Amino acid sequence: MKIDYDYLDRIRRLVEICSKRKTSDILDGDYRSNAHGKSLDFDDLAEYHYGDDVKDIDWKSSSRTGKTLIRRYFADRKHDVLFVCDTSDAMQGDTPNGEAKHEIALMTFGVAAYILGKQGASYSMVYSKEKGTYLSAFSSGSNHLENLLYSFKKGLEEGKASKSVAQILREVSEKFSRKLIIILITDTEGLLSVDEEVLKRVNYKNDLYVFKIEDAMLTSYDAFDLDASKKVDVLLSMNKKLHRKEVALREGMDKKIEKTFTQYPSYYMSISREEDIIDTLIDLFKFGKGMKK
Repeated sequence: MKIDYDYLDRIRRLVEICSKRKTSDILDGDYRSNAHGKSLDFDDLAEYHYGDDVKDIDWKSSSRTGKTLIRRYFADRKHDVLFVCDTSDAMQGDTPNGEAKHEIALMTFGVAAYILGKQGASYSMVYSKEKGTYLSAFSSGSNHLENLLYSFKKGLEEGKASKSVAQILREVSEKFSRKLIIILITDTEGLLSVDEEVLKRVNYKNDLYVFKIEDAMLTSYDAFDLDASKKVDVLLSMNKKLHRKEVALREGMDKKIEKTFTQYPSYYMSISREEDIIDTLIDLFKFGKGMKK
């Protein structure tokens, strides 16, 4: 079963709206990588860890030392990007603009992966399932993008995540030894689950970028309560006093998230409309570049 090609067409159209000048340099800069090839300069040997390419194993050195070692190289530009995606049932809600959160999440991943793949990056996806964790291989290209779109779409539709975003990030920090660019796609609830200890572990050797998909207000017209699985009573949703309390509560949560994430070099932007995805992506990476030491 394949994902509807409409998603790929929508992604291409969305990217074409933006000029090449705006999207061509979001990953500029020199990064250490495990890219291999005869044209690249050999750097050093390192012990093999989960996620490393078996083709880079140096068998002679490994047999001599008794450890599995890989050859590492310097490359001018090659990035490994890991998308950590939220598939909890909370993603079935809407944004303040009335767009489905799961659709925004899917398109955000698709557009970001499409642009980064065009610039030579290899990317992977990880998310929580009902039983265990889904983790793809690092690759690029249309087939890879299509497969990950289908997998993410399926995970979102099931909405049976058994682990929080924080737990997935912790797993990532333990599994991968090499430097990654991590792009987290989640909402307010997902970000609130991430504490300082998890952020410290993730940011030890990785760059973390976050897309926070905004939630619709419960005190808005025609609101739907996911926890109660029913529409909010009109008399309650339009109550001005309750609305003020909800606004204050949202502001408090946003401040807590900002306080937690700004203590570490983690960069996040909010999004609530599909048409803002590209501009948000570009602003997110530009902001991160400006903040890096």
